[in-house]
Amino acid sequence: MHPLSGWDSAGHWAYFEHGGQSMLEETATPERLYSLLLVSFPCALLATVIYAYFCWISTEKILSGTRAALLSLYAFITPTQSFWPSQYLFIARSTAASADKVIRLPLSTLYEDLLNDVVELRRPQDHLPLLFANKLLVPGRICLDVELFWRFKLFWWMLCCYMRRYRPMVSIITKHEGANDPLPDNTQLTCSPPPPYPRSAQDPTDVTSASAPPSTLFFSMLYENAPAVSLDCVPYHALERTIRKLQDALAPGSYLTVGLTTRAGAAARASLTDPKTIITALPFFPRAYLRACARPTSSANANDERTTAPLLATLPHVLSMLTSGPRPLSVSLVRNVSAEYAEFLRRSVRDLEDDWEIRDAFVREWGVRGWREERVCTAWEAALVDVGWLAGWAVVVRKPE
Repeated sequence: MHPLSGWDSAGHWAYFEHGGQSMLEETATPERLYSLLLVSFPCALLATVIYAYFCWISTEKILSGTRAALLSLYAFITPTQSFWPSQYLFIARSTAASADKVIRLPLSTLYEDLLNDVVELRRPQDHLPLLFANKLLVPGRICLDVELFWRFKLFWWMLCCYMRRYRPMVSIITKHEGANDPLPDNTQLTCSPPPPYPRSAQDPTDVTSASAPPSTLFFSMLYENAPAVSLDCVPYHALERTIRKLQDALAPGSYLTVGLTTRAGAAARASLTDPKTIITALPFFPRAYLRACARPTSSANANDERTTAPLLATLPHVLSMLTSGPRPLSVSLVRNVSAEYAEFLRRSVRDLEDDWEIRDAFVREWGVRGWREERVCTAWEAALVDVGWLAGWAVVVRKPE
């Protein structure tokens, strides 16, 4: 009986069991297995070769891109050891795998490694201004990546400055007896101001200079024939009270040089969350070594710390406060001293690096990490002035008789 015309249960199962066994025996013959191997093996081998080739090409591209990124980094910074730290290898590999090939250097990595002596800047005077302006090509392009952490740090620092109790202290520095004489028409800047850092531990008058901000030192010695005061260490919220106290303390008919640092250029128009503001604020943050090494006999003073005034104050606002109030002052001269201030900062860095007396005295007072921090922050501030994000101003005022 044909299986399709009338099938019973036994015949049905017998037919399929017999047919399945016949098909299995027909398929599993050695000839067919051999033919299948002859077709599949070359296909698998070809696919493996193609995959390996593309892996090799991509690996070569990654390796060559990593080498190029490390060479660009090496033109900007140099490791203090004989090998690159792992974080820079990761940055180089990420750059090689990216589409734009831009080296994005995290600000925290660069700053902390400079303080910890992991890397050194090769030519900070030339490279830092270009880095801030996103124009550093060595030959690859390097730009700073400002993490979210720095925004929180900026707002926390501003809050601490606002909450800190500040008593306006008028510290007018007079350089000689004729300091209050009228200014001549050809008033000139001091060509060679004294070094800002102590040369020896035996000089007690110079040891206090080690903790003073460079701007305070610069503006205090700016003009030969007028006493001077810097507003950089005055919190912004206490600026008006300090100026009013200056107006009261100044003798009638005398002159005073008021120095201040303000944001300028693109940084002046940037918001507080803009990366330009974070980069500009970095040298004004409290020095870590001053807090770590603070002791009763130390020369560190809370009133010597940089504050929020350079970030928030503007020259027109300061001039309006100087010329207003119960005892207004008259403005005799306003001068942009940014070029002189930048040169002063660069000379301070050279003194810290090359003058062994200044270097040894600073290290004895504040430690090696403090020396590195002061050197990095001072070079950073000089670069900010060079790129046009900070401006130094000298305002000569006179109290009417």
